[in-house]
Amino acid sequence: MAQVILENVYKSFPPRKGESSATPERAENINVLRRINLTIADGEFMVLVGPSGCGKSTLLRLIAGLETLTGGNILVGDRLVNDLPPKERDIAMVFQNYALYPHMTVYDNIAFGLRRRELGSGVNERSQLPNWAENLLFGGTRKLPKGLRYVSAKERLIETQVRSVAQLLQIEMLLNRLPKQLSGGQRQRVALGRAIARNPQVFLMDEPLSNLDAKLRAETRAQIVKLQRQLGTTTIYVTHDQTEAMTMGDRIAIMNQGQIQQLASPLELYNRPANRFVAEFIGSPPMNFIPVEFSAPLLITHPLFRLTLPESWGSALQKYDKQTLILGIRPEHLSLSLPATKNLPVKVDLVENLGNDAFLSVRLTEPESPINANAPYLQVRVPTDRQLKVGEQLWLSINPEKIHFFDPETELAIFPTNDF
Repeated sequence: MAQVILENVYKSFPPRKGESSATPERAENINVLRRINLTIADGEFMVLVGPSGCGKSTLLRLIAGLETLTGGNILVGDRLVNDLPPKERDIAMVFQNYALYPHMTVYDNIAFGLRRRELGSGVNERSQLPNWAENLLFGGTRKLPKGLRYVSAKERLIETQVRSVAQLLQIEMLLNRLPKQLSGGQRQRVALGRAIARNPQVFLMDEPLSNLDAKLRAETRAQIVKLQRQLGTTTIYVTHDQTEAMTMGDRIAIMNQGQIQQLASPLELYNRPANRFVAEFIGSPPMNFIPVEFSAPLLITHPLFRLTLPESWGSALQKYDKQTLILGIRPEHLSLSLPATKNLPVKVDLVENLGNDAFLSVRLTEPESPINANAPYLQVRVPTDRQLKVGEQLWLSINPEKIHFFDPETELAIFPTNDF
């Protein structure tokens, strides 16, 4: 096991052929990753999450050695691996599409990597044949009657490891099947088994659950977390699903446009997002944003409501007196209430009943007015103890202890003074 350190990592790609002449302004290299500095502790489960195209899979491929660095350093343990080929980095990768050999059984898929490497000086010393010759003899005689098969000490050790991994993943009964005879969840477990069997220093996982249905995804997600804790192997997991990120990672790195926006624990990302992008990305449904004007000492106003803030916001917002701020409030921190100047008048635009909860899409609209398609759009999470209808007039109260503010120009978060 080992820690992984990324120091000032850059990755750029040249423009595509013919692009420079057709569009001179895009002739420069395309920067995919910029100033990536990240330390993953030994045994940590680190999740890289962000929208499609943010560079998270590219970063994983750089660590694996499948892409070449433009700049910076990558260290695995105490080794600088910038120039090492993938096979010498002692890293195992689980791909999105499983990447199983279709003509090999489950057993052979798991054993494949073990047969291509040295398993220890004791095993190697007992063999009088080179590695390639042993593999050839084993493959050529494996279909013969048991007494005529060639089974080396190395192959006996491989069998022990394969069966141990299969037992861990509960796929012992699948070892003689081909990948086409497996379900999506079973194939995913085989891909995990192939990585686990090698006992690498680091696991890399590139959206391994994206091809599974919702129920199987939840089950496999829990299994991966349990396995990682049991094995204690440093794991870097890439996903675009923030639910996976929040439930799996010890820490999460939020990425956007080739840069890390924030690195923190799941709850810290939820409660203290560093900027508007993180606040909107983490949470389902996403955070609502409303432009308001701040008036010292503690008043925020909007054409349809006004609210006095808790005292903790006083000094943090003084420089924004008489200026516009972005108020952020999560859907679960809005609740149904009664008419009042501090509450938000809204009309229901859409109701999504989920059983225990209902998601409301509403428009911030003056009472007695029709729904305005251009009015600010909000999402609300409420219990289903009351039947709500499209077009219904509601009043929403804001939980003042759960308010977030963001600078309208930089979009960086503003924190109350007692929030440290």
